[in-house]
Amino acid sequence: MVAVLALAVGCAEPERLFPERFDVGVAPNSPGWGMVDPATNERSGFDDDLLNWLGSELDFRPEPLPVRTGDREAELQPGGRVSMVVASYSTTDARREKVLFAGPYMLSQQGVLVLRGEDGQPRFPDMDSLRGKPVCVTRGSTSSAQIREYQGLGLVPTEVGYYEECFSRLREGSAAAVSTDQLLLHGYTTKHSDVVVLPNVAFGQQERYGVGFPKGDTARCEAVAKKLRQLLAGALWEEFFQRNLVGADPKGHKPDPNDITCG
Repeated sequence: MVAVLALAVGCAEPERLFPERFDVGVAPNSPGWGMVDPATNERSGFDDDLLNWLGSELDFRPEPLPVRTGDREAELQPGGRVSMVVASYSTTDARREKVLFAGPYMLSQQGVLVLRGEDGQPRFPDMDSLRGKPVCVTRGSTSSAQIREYQGLGLVPTEVGYYEECFSRLREGSAAAVSTDQLLLHGYTTKHSDVVVLPNVAFGQQERYGVGFPKGDTARCEAVAKKLRQLLAGALWEEFFQRNLVGADPKGHKPDPNDITCG
């Protein structure tokens, strides 16, 4: 009997770090980063490539659930819908008080996107031309905070829940521009030729995208941080970048693998 029990214990499968199916918060619709093709219902983008790769490396099947920018911390709290967020999620001290981050896996700064005129040139060619004009940002984003912080820019922020609303306002004329991370804006231009990111316009703090976890979920956070170091040390990061952000220069956006932490 003792031998049988010992054999049973010895054959027990190790406890899974991630469940087989894992609910993950993703961007509702962010070209180049995370979006759904309505024809096929397939998701694509840098964050989706990253999430699928993490799933294959850490043996879980991601169940993507769209979350709004301002809801990400709440969705990671007890009673929330997700256990991880991969959605161009900028790491800040305020957010670290509520969630854990593994990263960064991408670096960016704030940028500005405007419509093209009939001549193909930006309707507002520089920041001076946008002074006093309404600039659309999403509620709860770092972009919203920084537009207000950098008052010297003279921009007038208007907040909405989703970036889709920003682009609708841009086209209907109630917003002169949209502001968020440069790379998010560049992703949008890969799908829409009537808009342009103002060249050589970058302001605000460095945005450091991380993978979000509930406070206390250190084991999973550390496991993802380890995988991110591998990703950044190899060629796959560049492959994801070039496939999803066509035409963007990866220079200055790739973090040092040695800087990846969980915390």
